[in-house]
Amino acid sequence: MSTIAVHVDEKLKEEATKLYRELGLDMTTAIKMFLTQSVLTRSIPFDIKLDSDFSLELNSGDYIRTRDIIEYNQETQEAYQDYMKKYQEKGIDPSSESVEEFFSRMVDEHADV
Repeated sequence: MSTIAVHVDEKLKEEATKLYRELGLDMTTAIKMFLTQSVLTRSIPFDIKLDSDFSLELNSGDYIRTRDIIEYNQETQEAYQDYMKKYQEKGIDPSSESVEEFFSRMVDEHADV
């Protein structure tokens, strides 16, 4: 066994200790997990969390929304309704034709181009 001494801000230590306790870990185990994952993945692993709106996908470098899908769907619906209201205010009416119908119509209308 080897010992690692790390100097951190007291508040950071308290918050980390509280978080790890919620996850069922102690500080030593959490640090061992971090080191082990770093060696195994040859990266800095930050995927272990309780909750957050976004998570960094290590393979692609993209941020992924991690909120509850119901909350996400509600936000999407509200955004859709906002856009539809803006379109209606500008006199743009939504179409009732399907995507397939739209593309068929475009092909028919521009077949001679």
